[in-house]
Amino acid sequence: MNVRFMNYLLSILLALFCTSVTCAQLPLNPPPGIPIPQDIRQALKKETAELKQTIDELREASQGDAAKLDLINDVVIYYNAVHYALIHNQFYSDKKKDEFEIASQQLKTGRERAAALNQDQAPWTSQTGLVVRGYLSKIDGSVQPYGLVIPDSYDFDSTKKQRLDIWYHGRGNTLSELKFIDQRETDVGKLVTDQAIVLHPYGRYCNANKFAGEIDTFEAIEHVKKHYPIDPDRISVRGFSMGGAATWHMAAHHAGLWSAAAPGAGFAESAIYAKVMEKDPKPT
Repeated sequence: MNVRFMNYLLSILLALFCTSVTCAQLPLNPPPGIPIPQDIRQALKKETAELKQTIDELREASQGDAAKLDLINDVVIYYNAVHYALIHNQFYSDKKKDEFEIASQQLKTGRERAAALNQDQAPWTSQTGLVVRGYLSKIDGSVQPYGLVIPDSYDFDSTKKQRLDIWYHGRGNTLSELKFIDQRETDVGKLVTDQAIVLHPYGRYCNANKFAGEIDTFEAIEHVKKHYPIDPDRISVRGFSMGGAATWHMAAHHAGLWSAAAPGAGFAESAIYAKVMEKDPKPT
């Protein structure tokens, strides 16, 4: 997510629609994270700077090679996840996982992928199970992450068209790119099937896949199609809670694109769900 750009847009909207009193009461989303110990901050900054240099060198050496430039985005997502968490204070307390350790692991994965690309290899492109990838967005030139679940039975040599099931995630106020990537590398999710490839869009944080989050769906689908043989007549959308709301939205606005839609516990009308007309100032 291009957090700086989106925060800039948010500040303009708040200035247009909020009084100073109301604005002072609005919570920040994502919320501020926990303090970052100075030694950890310095270590992560050093590692991110080194990975950024490696990425820049890879790009320079890959000019004119569109396929390789595309694969470099599968490295950039790991740099972005830690870089954004550092500059926007998006490390959060978790009893089960240390997000500083997660950041270190993701930088390691980024280095491993970069090293493989330097050898003209990309083993994650022929990997089953949980795979995280990235694409270059036409909206703002940012690299956006998404998760895949590739069935163990998937035949990478086959040209047979595959069903694609899209699963929209629920709300999580601390769902940074760092946390999203960790989830997509460690948790198969609620939708488990050996009959389809499952796509988990990030959707640029938590907006029920509207606005830029809606475009994220279409761009992620197109990127998946570049690397896997997808049957355009067998693409479904599913989700629960906020993901259910995203499903309602995509099914209602783009009904002809999906073979099926399965919204779970999702609101169908944002203004009613958020009770915006009961609050002041009202949107115009």
